[in-house]
Amino acid sequence: MSNNQNIIYGGDFEESLDYPTVGALLYDNFKDGGDKVALIDGIKEEQWTFNDLLEQSVKVAKALYDAGIRQNDVISILSENRLEYAAIAYGTLYLNAICAPTNFAYTERELEHTLNITKPKFVFISSSTKALLPKLEQFDFVKQVILLDDDNVSSDKLISFKTFLNKYSNNSFNVEAFVRQPVKLFEQVAVIFMSSGTTGLPKGVELTHGNLIACIASNLERVPLGKSLFGNVTALYITPWFHVMGFMGKLLFTTTREFTQVFLAKFIPKLYLKSIEKYKILTITVPPPVILFLSKTPLLSNYDLSSLKLIFSGAAPLTKELEEEVKKRFNDEIIVLQAYGQTEATLGVLYSDVATAKPGSVGQLVRGTYGKVVDSDGNILGANKVGELCFKGPFIMKGYIDNVEATSSTIDKDGWLHSGDLGYYDEDYQFFIVDRLKELIKYKGYQVPPAELEGLLSSHAKIRDAGVIGIPDEAAGELPFAFIVKEEGSDLTEQEIKDFVAKNASNPKWLRGGVKFIDAIPKNITGKILRREMKELYKTMKAKL
Repeated sequence: MSNNQNIIYGGDFEESLDYPTVGALLYDNFKDGGDKVALIDGIKEEQWTFNDLLEQSVKVAKALYDAGIRQNDVISILSENRLEYAAIAYGTLYLNAICAPTNFAYTERELEHTLNITKPKFVFISSSTKALLPKLEQFDFVKQVILLDDDNVSSDKLISFKTFLNKYSNNSFNVEAFVRQPVKLFEQVAVIFMSSGTTGLPKGVELTHGNLIACIASNLERVPLGKSLFGNVTALYITPWFHVMGFMGKLLFTTTREFTQVFLAKFIPKLYLKSIEKYKILTITVPPPVILFLSKTPLLSNYDLSSLKLIFSGAAPLTKELEEEVKKRFNDEIIVLQAYGQTEATLGVLYSDVATAKPGSVGQLVRGTYGKVVDSDGNILGANKVGELCFKGPFIMKGYIDNVEATSSTIDKDGWLHSGDLGYYDEDYQFFIVDRLKELIKYKGYQVPPAELEGLLSSHAKIRDAGVIGIPDEAAGELPFAFIVKEEGSDLTEQEIKDFVAKNASNPKWLRGGVKFIDAIPKNITGKILRREMKELYKTMKAKL
């Protein structure tokens, strides 16, 4: 860790990963993993070894190639976490095609927006997302929809996964030789994730092979310390793989660390605790709401959780108070660490270390990354001074797909990613998050853009204007709350508004915080909504209750 005129550097990589593609990195790790168990589906109680991962992902790659998929073609996965998901993602990366994990909870409106950005040629769906098939079949760029569950299905675009693998099987295609062919690492896009940004609907974040390899390299350097402290590692995850935290932090990192990963398609409290007991889970990675659950639930006494030694918190800030509370619940025998990152930075740029972690800190810069804190005029600040956090290095995205304006407003001409988050670092270069410059609402780790909800609400015939803010909530972090200006003479009710949003927006965006009718939305002279004033208005309103 070094400091040059208040620009902090995380240090050089101790050991560079010299791979021509991320596919080659994955292929070699699966090959070396052998018969060690890699993935366990905690709900279905099915498992794959690294050999299984290699065999199944190669089978998918050969089928995709035989079906006409080539470099830069986009493959979308619209499914809950499951073993086949991993094989599809890896097989896509082997071909230097682009994987676009998609939120399976999207409404038709949100899905349409996302697909028009990523334009996938093939889409893999499961029985839980089958209802979206009619929508998928409307897009000309979607050439094939593959259903992971049913065998006896067929239409112009729909085929079962089993039939797909049997129909397309180019055994002459040498996957291992193909992944050895180098690409321009920081030009070739590997994955597109959706990120809400600060305004409007989600944007497509392009992450390259170089981004993924650098991120994996950074995480691999922490493995020796973990193994020296704990030995073999079995981890439990619930983060969906369409999210960068799930895809990168679990689907890619775990399988390159020789960890055994137990995953659940969703959080079911009793099953979650039972899984920790059954598989002797050593570490979990969760958002703060799950830590809150662990700190308060009476269910803990029904299970043997003595194997659990390490909790990683991510996706949203973890308060010092909640960190201390969960430690007390486990008699201070648990280590709680935080990390900080964003989709645009290929997951994490700040990580806590077991040896140096401080309560409330999100950690230090990872190797290969530069960081600085700037004021509103762009001046670089020193230690213990609050400003916007900015980052630079091999983790920073290529850009937002087909959106030069949004890219240039996020990454400046010198290559610095402006995070939109306020924070500072102390004399030991430990970083702390204070607040957000961005207007995003963080509901259980999900990003909810107020502008999107405002646009949706304003489309309602009985609503003249709308303003949305996040209000504090101990369990979820923040809840979306709407100020509404009704059309004159309207009989609009709060429940009608809530039902309208629930019908047209995915679950995290529902107005759980409530609705308040007012005469006018606070705005400046240019028409920009003044959220700070709305938050003060909410505080005043709450104080009167």
